[in-house]
Amino acid sequence: MVDFLIVGQGIAGSVLALQLLKRGKRVLVINNKKINSASNVAAGIYNPITGRAMVKTWLADTLFPYCTSFYQEISQMLGVQFLHPMPIFRPFLTAQERSKWMERARTGSYDDFVERVVGSAYHQGNMVYPYGGIILKQSGYLDVKSFLRATRTHLEAQDAYVEANFVYDHIRLGSHVDYQHIKAHQIIFCEGSHVKNNPFFGPLPFCLVKGELLLVALQQPLRIIYNRCIFVLPQAENRALVGATYDRQDLSLTPTEKARQLLEKNLRSTFKLSYTICEQRTGIRPATFDRRPFIGLDPCYPQLGIFNGLGTKGVSLAPYLAKRFVEYLLLQKELPIEVQLGRSRLGKGTYVH
Repeated sequence: MVDFLIVGQGIAGSVLALQLLKRGKRVLVINNKKINSASNVAAGIYNPITGRAMVKTWLADTLFPYCTSFYQEISQMLGVQFLHPMPIFRPFLTAQERSKWMERARTGSYDDFVERVVGSAYHQGNMVYPYGGIILKQSGYLDVKSFLRATRTHLEAQDAYVEANFVYDHIRLGSHVDYQHIKAHQIIFCEGSHVKNNPFFGPLPFCLVKGELLLVALQQPLRIIYNRCIFVLPQAENRALVGATYDRQDLSLTPTEKARQLLEKNLRSTFKLSYTICEQRTGIRPATFDRRPFIGLDPCYPQLGIFNGLGTKGVSLAPYLAKRFVEYLLLQKELPIEVQLGRSRLGKGTYVH
């Protein structure tokens, strides 16, 4: 008998399992590594100031201090370094944009996330950004593959991990959950884009998005993450990840020439660096109709829960929201209204079985 059976070991499932283990709960994670997961191809950037308007992301003041301390704690516990703090440069595209930012910055509400404001031309290597920009702190990237691999090893050492395909028809509901030979108090689904096949939570208004990125080799190293229109994330051996595209129509896992051309066009317009393409990667993000996760228990079958829909911000959202979900499951504390399942009735579609 386990307390929680977790389906999926992407960022969401891994972080939720770790949060439950920290509280002494018995978990079992069922995961199929053969199924493509967006987590396996994610760049892992955590960025507190996003969007065209360059404003603080949702819950930034709470999320970013917590996610940094969480990953550092887990890294120390597992003996693997997978969190890489690194400044992010976000350029101003016009003088007017720079002026608007300067007005906003005077409030002081962005001080915790801005290392420096460059009010004039900014030079990086052989590139010049004429209007300057902002250099962010409390930012960087998570080596997602290393994090998932280290977490899997940790779970295996505690007999808390099974490599298998999950079969919904094998669920038997009663005072607890029977799944094949496993008994659990609750099942939590953390399946990412594969939620579309879930008979219980598939009706939720997810808006899946295909994303593609490039791994490129550069002739000179980058020391900072570039993020505006595209991101360029430095990697080892003078390589960089360049991304990402957003396609809601083509949800296949086949890399496309259209995406490659778009990424190269944006890269050439951003940087004057020689590069060669090493690899093109594709994943399907579990986005939602309002860009907020779906977290909670099925209103008809409270033995079943979901922790999904983290979208492009999974690295920063997962630690804090998993903590809130665990407090909801164990202590009956209220979940933030923005992530509750019932909100879908107010959006695009109604959550029904």
